[in-house]
Amino acid sequence: MGSIAEAEDIVHDVFLSWEEKPPHQVCDAKAYLCKMVHNRCVDYIRSPRRDRERYVGPWLPEPIDTTYVQEYDPMESIVWKESLSTAGLLLLQQLSAIERIVFLLHEVFHYRFDEIAEIVDKSTVNCRQIFHRAKKSLGNLPERSPEVIEKKAALAERFAEALMTANIELLIELLSSETVLYQDGGGKVKAALRPIKGSDLIIRFFVAVAPEFPPGYRCVTCEINGMPGIRLVIGEMTFAVVTFDYLQNQLSNVYVVMNPEKLSHFNRMK
Repeated sequence: MGSIAEAEDIVHDVFLSWEEKPPHQVCDAKAYLCKMVHNRCVDYIRSPRRDRERYVGPWLPEPIDTTYVQEYDPMESIVWKESLSTAGLLLLQQLSAIERIVFLLHEVFHYRFDEIAEIVDKSTVNCRQIFHRAKKSLGNLPERSPEVIEKKAALAERFAEALMTANIELLIELLSSETVLYQDGGGKVKAALRPIKGSDLIIRFFVAVAPEFPPGYRCVTCEINGMPGIRLVIGEMTFAVVTFDYLQNQLSNVYVVMNPEKLSHFNRMK
């Protein structure tokens, strides 16, 4: 969905409808609930209110703090399948609704193709073809071995240090001429309306906006979307979340979500 609030609303609506439906009318509760969620998700994805052409500035999927995800949590399978990273979510957004649901049900939740066929009203053969097409479109998602995560966490910490201390030399070391900065303010807060490419322009941008950062803010390194990231915090309130794409010893993309609506789930738990 790309939106935690919308996903929660859909699940809530489905269970409200489930409570109103007499149990004897449903033979397979699991398949029935999945189909209801699927239908509502597709309706939302295709609805005019989701038209991102009106979105102000770059659109990024909502960040999720996965630092304390437990092994029994269904979300853990998504993390280990490496599809929760910002890069992975952006790739998923490029798939059609049917490709996305088939890929997630099979790859993440381990549904068989015949089970998926019943949910999406396609043949088993068709679902298998859709899955392989979607997987090919996604390509290689970020690696998440312990060694790779440790290396990426170190880079995220160094970026946080550079940001907090205004260390230009360290930023130059971390960024390349190909690095792209994306800021999602959604028109709610001041943010760059276009992606900024190249270490020189990105550093100039950070230098220009540094005086506007709230006094006394701090950077908290944590796991965001299954990968090392940073929360920018003032007091107990998160006002920005930063995630990255990594390339060897540098950051290939920097994603900054500042839209308060996309950060509400970070702050409502305080």
